[in-house]
Amino acid sequence: MKKFTGYFASHFFNDAMFTWTEKVASRIEKETELSLYVPQRNSSINDKKNNDDIITDIAISKADTLELKSANILIANLDGLTIDDGVSAEIMAHGVISEMEDEYNINTDFPRMIIGIITDMRYAGTGDNHLYRNLMIIGKVKEHGHIVVGYPSDDSYIDEVIKLINNFIEEHK
Repeated sequence: MKKFTGYFASHFFNDAMFTWTEKVASRIEKETELSLYVPQRNSSINDKKNNDDIITDIAISKADTLELKSANILIANLDGLTIDDGVSAEIMAHGVISEMEDEYNINTDFPRMIIGIITDMRYAGTGDNHLYRNLMIIGKVKEHGHIVVGYPSDDSYIDEVIKLINNFIEEHK
């Protein structure tokens, strides 16, 4: 049986997002067969409290890129004032890797997908109440997968993410 891997891209640098990321990642791990890399759990590059003196930009880039290249599914949090810079980079990298693999007939038995999650209530708004998201990033997610829209205090969007992951795994076994 094939092993499917995932990468959870999120801006986890404050308590609220760290907790949210862990909650969603734990549900995904519990309810799918996806082996999930969650960067906030990688203390060698993200424990600023205890490892700040040895964490470098190059170490972060190498560690996360290694995991991103080997991920079938990128799950990306699109919330925030704007989409986080790192999350945007991870989305573009994963999408372009997939495109290059297709274009050059590389890794043909390694399917990829992106799932973007938006839970900001303003995204459902109209006019002045609508939350703008960078269209290149949104387009890259849609080109390679799905946007899942949730709403604060309603976790049903996590069920949808899990369904997309399980369908992807079933389709590509």
